[in-house]
Amino acid sequence: MKNSNIQQKVSQEFQPDASNVVDFSATLKGLRETVDPHLIRQRVGSRDRSGRTEMVDYVEWHTVADILDDKAPNWQHEIRGMMPVGDIMTVTVAIMIDGITREGIGTGRATSETGIKKAEHDALKRAAVKFGIARELYKREFEEHVAAEGERQVSWGVDADPMARTLGDQITAKQLGMIRSIGRNSEIDVEAECREMMHCSVEELSKRAASDLIDHLQAITHRDGSVRPMRRAS
Repeated sequence: MKNSNIQQKVSQEFQPDASNVVDFSATLKGLRETVDPHLIRQRVGSRDRSGRTEMVDYVEWHTVADILDDKAPNWQHEIRGMMPVGDIMTVTVAIMIDGITREGIGTGRATSETGIKKAEHDALKRAAVKFGIARELYKREFEEHVAAEGERQVSWGVDADPMARTLGDQITAKQLGMIRSIGRNSEIDVEAECREMMHCSVEELSKRAASDLIDHLQAITHRDGSVRPMRRAS
């Protein structure tokens, strides 16, 4: 496996530089400063059943690395774990600043180098958020999610929209692996089932909706392992 292109600040010992004594409180204050709006990007977060698109603000991993370089030049990071779950790779990254360590977990497709790099980059960003970097973006996303949930509960009912609205509510790697496994073992087209039942793709599901889909897939599989005539994987 080729090495990721994250800035080479990995330290196998992962020990703080004793010669670089920094006031950690002041460092945290700097890391928690509002991100320059020019550095914020947008991507499509989700689409509701009416086709309306919701955009999500985010920052690139290299922007996070630049902020760390500027505000905490003695920062270090290392990959602490890589675990494939079906077609998904889960990567755990730790960032250490002045002896304080925070970890983050990211996911991406295990079948491509690009997917593995994405998992590492996401993990780096999530570890950095725990030091305060771009935290306002996550807070804003959460508040918008709460507001949108209120609207959906009024118009559709509590469980009407199965799509995740925040990073923390996204389908887990374990759930995704289980869904893929059921599909392979039972020859069910899980994507087609999900779109028919949930009106979205599997990877867009919330944790709760993913659990409902798993129950549905298990219910249409007979105890002896055979499957009723449904949407078979081609």
